[in-house]
This record gives sequence, structure tokens and C-alpha cells, in this order.
Amino acid sequence: MKVSIIIPCVYINERAVKCIRECLNLNYDDLEVIVLPDKTSKKSKDDRLRIIETGKVKPGVKRNIGMEDASGELFAFIDDDAYPNRDWLKNVVKYFEDDNIGIVGGPNLIPDLEEVNFAERVSDGVLRNYLALGPASVRYKVAENRYVRELPSCNFISRNVGIKFDPKIITAEDSKYCFEFIDRGYKVLYARDVIVKHHRRDNLWNHVKQMYTYGRDIAMLARKKPKYDRIYFSFPTIGMLVFIGALFWSFFNPFVKYWFGVVILVYLLIMFLSSLNGDVKIIFHVWIISIVTHFAYGIGWLIGKFGREESEKVKWNSR
Repeated sequence: MKVSIIIPCVYINERAVKCIRECLNLNYDDLEVIVLPDKTSKKSKDDRLRIIETGKVKPGVKRNIGMEDASGELFAFIDDDAYPNRDWLKNVVKYFEDDNIGIVGGPNLIPDLEEVNFAERVSDGVLRNYLALGPASVRYKVAENRYVRELPSCNFISRNVGIKFDPKIITAEDSKYCFEFIDRGYKVLYARDVIVKHHRRDNLWNHVKQMYTYGRDIAMLARKKPKYDRIYFSFPTIGMLVFIGALFWSFFNPFVKYWFGVVILVYLLIMFLSSLNGDVKIIFHVWIISIVTHFAYGIGWLIGKFGREESEKVKWNSR
């Protein structure tokens, strides 16, 4: 079964080179690698590798260009700041023996500590925190195989069935891609042995922007095609609005003020306990950024739900 690995990127930097090299060294023979930078002067001597300049467009557009050029039965998507375990494709193809499986992905784990900085470690702690990210936190750790609603495009492999990425959105285009497979009757599988190593945002402000943008884009999807089983995407926003309303009311009602204080203390305690992990140096930062993540996502969701629709033009928060 031939697999086309598709790597969108702005330019081919050191991390992208590592990603390409690890893809070409996979323990799987029937593959091709398609790299899609804005512009580059780099050439390849490996006939399994093609480099296609795309101009300054969003990742979803790049992936669509890659799919149009690909010849594989399966598309394997990975980010340029990630790299796969050597058995990535060898492990995944067995799952496609089931014709009901449309997409398979797995853990995208943080690289070894010598490869990452402090902010990446904090971001990883937040992403693995169930109370910060909900069911999506499974993507960032090794867990049992399960069917899921969505997976991130830094690590998933899909059948070639003609479905394309939405060119207008930036961080939820992979969610929409998964939803379209589900709407066609396919299943999306999280598989614990389909592993890539993926760098996190290299400063905490970029992490917060990422969460804001994801909230905005997932709300845009909900606005276009609302479904009852996806209402959980709005939970952080509902919590944020309840917090703001209760805070305002507490200034005028002593009873509300008392119980508002109790609830906030309980929330802070639960979030702190959920932030405990083996890395003592980052616990405080994971706690604070997990809380900030709730508000960043919540604000983004409101903007996506009631603001203007995104265009295909690349903006500050697009890449």
C-alpha cells in the first residue's frame, strides 16, 4: 500500500530537514515524500522526495496541493517541526485492513528534553492536562486505542477518498477533515503505536495564541454545520461566561460573593492538582497556563461564533 507523506512548511529549516530525513529513513519502502514550502532553493537527489513551492498560503491549502500531486493510496500528514518514529507507517497500515477505518493517528509526543526549551515543556504539560484540554489531551500521550471524533494533522494518515482541507481555517482544518470522514461513514482511530515526536510552541504567548485560534476556528465550524454531539467544544466558553457573570453579580450580592469565592478556590485547587506531573520545575507554570488556556480558547470561540469569517489570506495568527 503506497503512502504519500505530505509536509507543509513556511520554509525548509533545520527542523524540516530532520523531519524529511526521518521520513525517508522509515522502516517502510512504498512511500513518497512531498514537501510544500512557500519558496525554496533547495533541491533533492532522492527520487522519493518532491519539493513544491506554494507561495504564502495556509497549511490546509498546502496539504490540498500535496494531495493533488500525490500518487499514494494513503496520505500521511506530519508537521515540519515533528518527526516520526521509525515504524510509523509500518504500524499504521495494518489498521486500514478494516474498510471502515478512514483516518488513523496516534500520540504526538514532545521530543527528548535536550531538544526542547522551558516553554515547550510547559506547553506540553498543559496539552497533556485533561482538565485543560479535555478529551483532546489523549493526543499528547500514549493511551489505549480508541475511536475519536478528531485528530491533529501533525500525525494522522487518511485514505485517499477525495476529501480536501478547508482553505480558510488554520488550526481546526484537521477537525473538519475528520468530521467529513465521519459524515461519510468512516471511523477515526487513535492508535497508541502510531507515534511522532512534535515540538510545542517555543514561547508561552504562542501557545496562548494557538489556543485562541483553535477556539475561534472550531466555533466557525460549529456555526457553519452545528451538531449536537459537538456541543462540548463550547464548554470552556460557557464556563468563562458564567465566571464573568458571577463576578459581576458578586459585587452586589453577599451570598453570591461568598459562593463565587468558594467555587473559584475549588477550581484553582482542582486545576493545580491536575497540573502535577513528574517535572517539578514546571508545575506552577502549567497550572497558570492551563487556566489561561481556558480563557484564550473561550474568547476565541466567541470571536469565531459571532465574528467575521476567516478568509484564505494569511494573517498574524494564521501560521
